[in-house]
Amino acid sequence: MTLARQHFMAAAWIAVAYIAIQSFQWYVFSVSPPEGSADATLLTGPSSLELARAGSMLASFFSLAYLYLVVCASNLARAPIASAAAFLGLFVFCLLEVVLRSIELFWATLHLSDAYAAASLAQRTAILDTHATFYAVQSAVYFPLGLVQLIGSVLLAATLRGPWSGIARFAFGFNAARLGLRMLDVYVFGPKFDALYVVLYLPMVYVVFGGIAVWLWRMTFVTPSRTVQARMEAVAFGRGAASFSIRQAMPAAWSIS
Repeated sequence: MTLARQHFMAAAWIAVAYIAIQSFQWYVFSVSPPEGSADATLLTGPSSLELARAGSMLASFFSLAYLYLVVCASNLARAPIASAAAFLGLFVFCLLEVVLRSIELFWATLHLSDAYAAASLAQRTAILDTHATFYAVQSAVYFPLGLVQLIGSVLLAATLRGPWSGIARFAFGFNAARLGLRMLDVYVFGPKFDALYVVLYLPMVYVVFGGIAVWLWRMTFVTPSRTVQARMEAVAFGRGAASFSIRQAMPAAWSIS
């Protein structure tokens, strides 16, 4: 499947925008006061920076689905089954992120904060229990979320080919290794390296999505634009039509021979 250059360019900009959003999230976390109790968090409510962070992160996963579609579609002719499976896994990852972050933003952050401020003491206890339950469920859901992203990354790292594909294979392979180690730490051995992961998280985002962005940008130099593709298709169609008309004009005896 041949994609127009504009798709690769748009996907490259999405990768750059995702790096910027992750950098903004890191900045918000760095300037925010240390997280206190759930009671204090719900009473004070979210800051404007926190809302901007949560909203931008939510929006980014809609765009990432398109980025993954472009990557997998570009590999579809070489490895159709692996590319389709990779996109399915990465799409499920984006879908789960959208669902979780939507619930977190609109319900756990905004709705529960308003409800907590207006609630009685007994009602506040129930809200705190609900708040804690949501984050426990969220932590559990991150296991299948990380797993499908890991599988999709492994499939792309193993099957991507073409110009400059080594950059993309490294990025997806690095992402798979990052996810595998993180899941082992959290779900098998217990979270022992949280402090290290917090420090390394943003640099790893730069490595993964920076590599993907560079590969997508390089692909724009070896892929024709929509206009060029349309002209090529028109020329090919014209040649086919001319060949058909000549054949039709041949005498019957010539056609038989």
